[in-house]
Amino acid sequence: MIEITSSDDPRILEFTQMRDRVLHDNNLVVCESEKLFLQFIHSKRAVLKTLSTKSFAEKYSLNFDSNFIASKEILESIAGFKIEFEVLFLIEKPADTKLEYLDNRIILLNGLSSPENVGSIVRSAAGFNINSIITDEKTCSPFLRRCIRVSMGNIFAMKSNHSKDVRTDFQKLRNLGYTIISTANIDRSIDLATFNFPKKCVLIIGSEGHGVDHDILDLSDIILKIKINPQVAHLNAANAAAIFLSHMSLL
Repeated sequence: MIEITSSDDPRILEFTQMRDRVLHDNNLVVCESEKLFLQFIHSKRAVLKTLSTKSFAEKYSLNFDSNFIASKEILESIAGFKIEFEVLFLIEKPADTKLEYLDNRIILLNGLSSPENVGSIVRSAAGFNINSIITDEKTCSPFLRRCIRVSMGNIFAMKSNHSKDVRTDFQKLRNLGYTIISTANIDRSIDLATFNFPKKCVLIIGSEGHGVDHDILDLSDIILKIKINPQVAHLNAANAAAIFLSHMSLL
């Protein structure tokens, strides 16, 4: 264990000065908290670097070369506010899973820009045993720090694929036997309560403000809706996703 006595120490630059986007562009991710640390360790992936209190390092026998320890005060000066966690850790962003290796049931996010919604949807998907996710080119990465925190680290147990051209990927998915299912509260959509999901399917959740892109609706095999009070118009993306995922998980 190497003790850090200043938050300006260049050896912990990833924790103090590198923004989420810069880390992401370098295939790196910073996470915090004991729960996320345990979730990641459970996934049997390697931790690149840790910055923790001495008591945390001793509790989990962290004694590799890139294990740094610091006082709680230094951790709080890095965070910029009073904290409950005792560890920050650096990991390599998991590589994409190819489409052909995803599970039979997949959730696909179309244009979701809110890390809170993406993280919440990941958590719901994991809760309903939907363990494969595709994000399109307009959706924020589920491996951003805020997304990971909201997902409670469940993204580490999922297969993920970031699509650079989701419309082209639809045909690849169909060739693999998947049914493409969009979600929208429109006239031609089918009531979720009357629908039985096929064995292999991709469920598309649209953005918070605009829903699923119109051309993606046109490319879909099926469009589903949740019947709600017409005065409400539509649900929050994360709330709607949880309802769809609950039905999707039923075999």
